[in-house]
Amino acid sequence: MFIAVTGLPEDSSAFQGAAALCGLTMMEVRARCGGLLPRILVRQAPDDEARRLTAGLGALGFKAFAADARQVPTDAQRIVARQLEWIDSGFAVTDGRGVRSECSFAGIALFQPSFRTSTHSEIIKSTERKFSMGRALLSGGLALTKKVETVTEQVTSDRESFVLVVRGAGLPGIVLSEFRLGFQCLGAEIKHSRHLNLKALLERLRDLTGAPVDDRTAQPAYLRGLPQVGVDEVDLGLFLVQEARDL
Repeated sequence: MFIAVTGLPEDSSAFQGAAALCGLTMMEVRARCGGLLPRILVRQAPDDEARRLTAGLGALGFKAFAADARQVPTDAQRIVARQLEWIDSGFAVTDGRGVRSECSFAGIALFQPSFRTSTHSEIIKSTERKFSMGRALLSGGLALTKKVETVTEQVTSDRESFVLVVRGAGLPGIVLSEFRLGFQCLGAEIKHSRHLNLKALLERLRDLTGAPVDDRTAQPAYLRGLPQVGVDEVDLGLFLVQEARDL
């Protein structure tokens, strides 16, 4: 299990106690708890040990919780919407398989804007002729060039913004994606770019539902500060923020 810190104590001396409790240095505790919370303080601990450490951190004035990486949902457990239509009680989405799911405005707990970055690598080979002094001398000037093959790696990155609609009652979250969602639902308010359409859709949903928007996982610095615990960093960030808000 890992232990995440969602709130810090007022007494700075508690950091020394946390270091002794968790077997870390004072510098490690401050670094891992620095920046935008929640942050992961202990990256791996057995279940009983994780519960003991969480209780100890609480006694020191930290707000913390323990969780297992297997609890972190991925898009495989979510509904990735391709189309959205408005209904009387909320909206309905259709996924890539054509399955339709309804979502009531009253059942929405939170909106989480975020993004994913995908990197693509391509090997490009090119051939050109270059002057060769050695070949010119050996051939008596009849052959002045030789073929030279160049191999380069071209790396491109794509960023896709999305909004995760978090629902209560154990219902799966709904992903509204910049590139995969059709925005015909905006009607006359549709914009000239997908990014602006996603922003407009989030604003409309927020106005219609009154549900809060938490954009911590839309901040690259927050995601970069999350350690490797065996799950995707974006999914981990979304999970940590949800758990922190529920404490």
